[in-house]
Amino acid sequence: MEEDYFIKHYLKPSASGLDKECTLPLPAIPGLKKSGSFIVQGSLDKTVSTNIIAKHVSDSAGIRCVEVYKNTEDEVTGRFIRLVGTLSLVKKGYPFLFLDAAVSNISFTTGQTEGLSTRVAIHLPQADSSMRNIFFDTLAAQAESAGLTSTTRVIESMPDFWGPLLSVHREGITLDAVRTLRDGAWKAYERYCSQAKDNPDFDYIPVQHQMILKTSQAEHHFFKKMGLAVAAEAQAAFFSVLAANLC
Repeated sequence: MEEDYFIKHYLKPSASGLDKECTLPLPAIPGLKKSGSFIVQGSLDKTVSTNIIAKHVSDSAGIRCVEVYKNTEDEVTGRFIRLVGTLSLVKKGYPFLFLDAAVSNISFTTGQTEGLSTRVAIHLPQADSSMRNIFFDTLAAQAESAGLTSTTRVIESMPDFWGPLLSVHREGITLDAVRTLRDGAWKAYERYCSQAKDNPDFDYIPVQHQMILKTSQAEHHFFKKMGLAVAAEAQAAFFSVLAANLC
């Protein structure tokens, strides 16, 4: 092969292709700066799943943040689940915060095509049980003040250390609600960290193991029930980038 051809045509650096009009401002974390970006993409049968991921770091606040915009869509039917500003936040020595924000045209209950809806779920796995309410009570109060009805529940299939999650479900595309909950999650996390005792030897491996090895398999089956084909390997790659934030 000609060297010139290889240099010019092999694989050019690609833009993310993400429409910035559909993105949200990050929570007001002091000193937060972008430090890296990733594209993770997989296809299986007629489904393509594209993840646009950015990593941000604040040295002054001691916070690492990963933000995700993702589209998992059947190219034939147009059925999709799209992540719009999913976040992971961690302050070294404290539990990991995960906020999952999705817009979809599929019912998560029946798997049937339906009108657009927005769902946000917020997790704080490994949080101290005696301190966990500080986070969830603060977050629920902020959601209520914004006119958002939230519920707190435990997912039985998750290990005990995962703890409860707070969720909000709204009809239509309600990105303002996602923005409100992202800001609220940061404020609640900041309050939690200010009152909880830090642990320099905090072990994040159980969360990483759960997400990369187990949740990736579970979500492969979840997507299948929604009529979408997403390889467990693609989900594992996505979670690997998200959970690497804990290292």
